[in-house]
Amino acid sequence: MIIAHLIYDRRSLLACSLTCYSWYIAVVPHLHHTLITPTYDASMREKFKWPKPLRNMHRLGLLPLVKNFQIHRRKPRLFGGFSPRQLNRCILGHFLALTNVQELGIDYLDIPSFMPRIRQYFGCFCPTLRSLALREPKGSRRQIIYFIGLFQHLEDLKLLYDVTGVWEEPADDATLVPPSVPPLRGRLTMSYFRRVGLLEDMIDLFEGIRFRYMDLFMVEGIRLLLGACAETLETLRLYPTDPRGEELSLNSVGMVADNFTARSSLRNFDLSQNASLRTLEVGARFISVLRTSSPSAAAPLLTYALSTITSPMFSKVTIFYRDFDFRGVGLPWAEWPIRRMSPIEAAQEAASHDNRFQVFRTMHEVRGFQLVLCLDVWDRVGEYTMQMLKMAVAAEKAKRGFDDTFPEPLVTYSPRGSPRQLMESAGGPSYPWVPL
Repeated sequence: MIIAHLIYDRRSLLACSLTCYSWYIAVVPHLHHTLITPTYDASMREKFKWPKPLRNMHRLGLLPLVKNFQIHRRKPRLFGGFSPRQLNRCILGHFLALTNVQELGIDYLDIPSFMPRIRQYFGCFCPTLRSLALREPKGSRRQIIYFIGLFQHLEDLKLLYDVTGVWEEPADDATLVPPSVPPLRGRLTMSYFRRVGLLEDMIDLFEGIRFRYMDLFMVEGIRLLLGACAETLETLRLYPTDPRGEELSLNSVGMVADNFTARSSLRNFDLSQNASLRTLEVGARFISVLRTSSPSAAAPLLTYALSTITSPMFSKVTIFYRDFDFRGVGLPWAEWPIRRMSPIEAAQEAASHDNRFQVFRTMHEVRGFQLVLCLDVWDRVGEYTMQMLKMAVAAEKAKRGFDDTFPEPLVTYSPRGSPRQLMESAGGPSYPWVPL
């Protein structure tokens, strides 16, 4: 029970491992649960280099303890994609020792370079893998689907692309058939995804997809995804996850926050077919009334989506607040002051929350739900922003804005660590994927 409370505190785990042999046995699986391997030279030369932890863990017989394995690469134009050239006989032996990996993430995977002997390199992950994350994989539609089909127990899938990427669909081999049909009934995460043909082939070759949770941002083919998961989808998240993970510059968040999805239109968010939908999640920026005087027109997309929901199980709308949604802390993370807001800033912030609550009340008349306000902010300002939002809720409650017809919203907090803290905990570059 003690170790269970410390599984995210690496320094405490290291101290506990020195207590006695029994404590060491209890600690060591948590210490070596995650292995992030930056496969580039620290001197920024193009020379390929695997990190020492991988070789040291193999020498000590610790690789079977790894359950989360991430291969982080620099941009392919600088270092090339991940290909068999980086897997010599020695490293391939290390791969074969990773017998219990459940989460696998690879940046810039060059799938054509592994064909047709791709099982030789990734076959060790097939029996246990449950979650796969691919950042800008290279290959045709059938080749990517074939790679996904290697893992017969796969539940979660991430396909992440860059906002500036220019993509040309390569020639495809129609005879290439995936070796298995994975369940694909967990979580689907997509960002800046434009390959609609890949989705169509995946649904066809896998005899449908059955995801219960979808996190979509700047995705073409969203109508296709909602239709394919009509009977299973429980949570739909239309929240702009940082495309570069925790390294996103807070000075350039406008583009990320103001785009809802690629070529979005109201009919793309018709949720009448999703009979099991429970939760809808969006960002606070889409509940702003700064550009309109009518509360009902402030969030037409969200209001339309709520009006189409027919699921009897639908019960919750979650609104994510980000650092840049609070005027008093809209500075780079290293310069954030914990200070009092000026009277003008406080009045502007109060007016902003008041307008949002008006929108919430209007939407609640369309469809009843429990409102959850979630702070997804950097840890240095978490307490500050939590107090601000709770004060706004209290002020609205005093005005009798919440009653039996619209219950008081819940306020929650999901802190994010600073890039420096993430780098220290991972023992290298910060983790390139954002946890769901």
